[in-house]
This record gives sequence, structure tokens and C-alpha cells, in this order.
Amino acid sequence: MKRSRPRASSGACAILAHAMSGGDVVFASIPAALIAFAASRGVPRDDLLRVAGITPEALAAPDELVPYASLFSLWELLLQRFPGEPLGLQYSRFIPVSVVGVVGHVLRHSETLREAMVVYGRFCRLMDPHLRITVEERGEVVDLALEHEPRVVAMAEPIEMMIATLARFIALYLDDVARPIEAVFRHPRRHPPSLYEEALGAPTRFEAGATALVYDARVLDAPVVGADPLVRDYLVRHAEHLLAARAAPAGAAPLASTAPLDARVRARIDERLDRGDVDQDGIARSLGMSTRSLQRALKDLGTSFTAQLDEVRRRKALDLVRRRDLALQEIAFLLGYGEPRHFYRSFRRWTGTTPGEYRRICAR
Repeated sequence: MKRSRPRASSGACAILAHAMSGGDVVFASIPAALIAFAASRGVPRDDLLRVAGITPEALAAPDELVPYASLFSLWELLLQRFPGEPLGLQYSRFIPVSVVGVVGHVLRHSETLREAMVVYGRFCRLMDPHLRITVEERGEVVDLALEHEPRVVAMAEPIEMMIATLARFIALYLDDVARPIEAVFRHPRRHPPSLYEEALGAPTRFEAGATALVYDARVLDAPVVGADPLVRDYLVRHAEHLLAARAAPAGAAPLASTAPLDARVRARIDERLDRGDVDQDGIARSLGMSTRSLQRALKDLGTSFTAQLDEVRRRKALDLVRRRDLALQEIAFLLGYGEPRHFYRSFRRWTGTTPGEYRRICAR
């Protein structure tokens, strides 16, 4: 029997319209969990809701979409209320697996950690639009690296929470047999080393060149305990629908000039990529800027033109590789690579696997 589709509330429609016009949104379960954590520390719930700018009704529906800015505001409040405390490490032990919703369930039912990281890299922006996870194999070890927007990186505590939570979930899904060799952070150490080792289960290094968990590479092929491929396939389809719902429709109007500069740069790159007409000078002119002004403005945002081009290619690659009607060499051309081998190298950097293997995983 065919199920009727639930009718979206007017609030949800407004948020979805915000997302489709370039705004950032997250599942309500994510700020809800942070609010619960802050309330457990004695912060009045009314204060938290007011700072977040969201209603109790929105938080009651875990899959409701709420503005991403609510998370940033909540972290600002926590850092003001509890200066110097290891909030990220504490929250990583508090946060339930259910908070990450469909993304967590897809990970739970992936057959190996390698497959889990591929789908996590694809769907993590459902729960956090600025989170980026990459997998890099370096001989006998593998780095699970995390990147985020400059404002969150500067806070440090949310970054420590994300890394510690990822380590905890991996240990949970692999029945506690996988512990990192070490954890590395770009920022300086903020708390006693023993707190990091307790939360992460590994030595921790700071002021490194990346933020990442380092594992024995053999862990990537360790089986996820209790995974059900049929459930995974259903959840992957559901997650794909959620991603599609947030994507701007074909023929949508260009991003408004009030949109963040990095978003406008990505939109211009996306328009020109398959024409092979992507160069920094041309993008700058299309935005009414000089090349030097564009470089300076992106640097102020903690990014660069190269990084934005890489992000657009990554997102499009993950979509295009799933299309079995496109040859991988054709996809390389559509992404603006002169040589397929350059595309293959980038794809492995983004996902830790080859385009062909990624296609096979997604087709299961």
C-alpha cells in the first residue's frame, strides 16, 4: 500500500526555502542535543532557546530543519559561560548516536569502515553544511581528516567535540576493536593531556598541519558489527532524497549579492565548470572584483579560490560518479581535469577510495 507523504509545516517550508536560496540548515536534533547538554550544566533552557532563535516545537521534531546559525550561537554562549573548560571533550561523551539521524544509521549499516567513511563524506553535510571529512591513506596508516569553517575552527571546542565523537562512534561500530594511533589538531593544546587521551583513547598532538584521527590502515576494512546491507541501501536512498531536497532546483536564480562570498564563488565555478571556463580572473570579473581583491577577501574568510574549486569538484564528483551512464573519463572532463589521472588522484584524496570502487559501493 502506498503511503501518503506527510505534509510539511509552514515553518519547515520556510526553512527549506531558506536552504534552497543558499541558507544553511541542520536537523533540529543537533542543536537540541547541544541545548540538552548546556541545560545539564545549569544553563536555563529559555536562555538557550532565545539565543538559538528556535522554538520548542521545532526541536520536538528531530528531522525538522533549523538554521545552522543556531549552533554557532549556542557554542558562543557556552564558551562565554564556561571559559577554559573542556566543553568539546565533555560533550563528545554526552552526545547520543541518534543525534546524527539518518547519517548515523547509514554508518551503522555500512559493511566496513571504508564504506562508512565514503558515505559519511557524502552525507555529513546533511547534519552540518560546513563539515568536510576526507580519508587519506599513507602506507600503513590512514588519516580521517576534518575541516570546517574558519569561525568554528577558531572556537576549537566544537572541533575537539567532532574529533572525539568520531573516534567514539568508530569504536562503537567496530565493537571497540579500533582505537586511533593518535589524534592531531591544528590549534594549540587547551586542556591537560590526560583529558584528551581519556576522550580519544590515543596520544594527542597539537599545532599540527591538519586536524585528524590517525588509524592503522587495516582498520578501514574491518567489518561493522551488525551491519545490514538492505537497511543501508534503504537509508542511502533516503539520504539522497534529503540531499536533493536541499539542492537548488535547476534554473534557479543566481545567488543574491548578499550571499557569502565563498558561496557566490562556488556558484560561479559550478556554472562554468563543464565548459572548461573556470579561471580566477574570469570569476573575479563576473563578481565585479579584481583578482587581487578576490584573493584578499577569500583569505579573510580563511579560504582560497583553489579550495573553493576543489570543493565544487568534490561535490559534483560524488554525484556524477553515481551515474553509471557516464564513463569515468567523461566525468574527469566535466570536472575540468585535463587528464583523468588527476581526477583519480583527487577523488582518492577526497574519499580514500577510487571512483570505480565508490561507484560499486553506491550501486549495492
